[in-house]
Amino acid sequence: MKTLTMTAVLALASTLSFSAFAESTVEKSIVLNKSINQGNATVAVGYDNLASTGSVNIKDSEVKKSIVLNKSYNRGNATVAVGVANTATTGSITAE
Repeated sequence: MKTLTMTAVLALASTLSFSAFAESTVEKSIVLNKSINQGNATVAVGYDNLASTGSVNIKDSEVKKSIVLNKSYNRGNATVAVGVANTATTGSITAE
């Protein structure tokens, strides 16, 4: 298990997803989604798929004494999930 202690701001300024927090401990940190998403199509098709654009996904992790901010700018995007157990996100923060 990884331990992440960040004193700087994690800024996402692209249209890519960031999933580096899988099975981690995030302590005393600021997690900031500052993505700019314009005119994108995010599509999950089939079975049990995830499609993300400009999103932060925190999965199977512990977030302690931290600040999580979503300052994502989204305009003219299409986010579609078709099928069984699919997820499509744009400019979001997901914590499981």
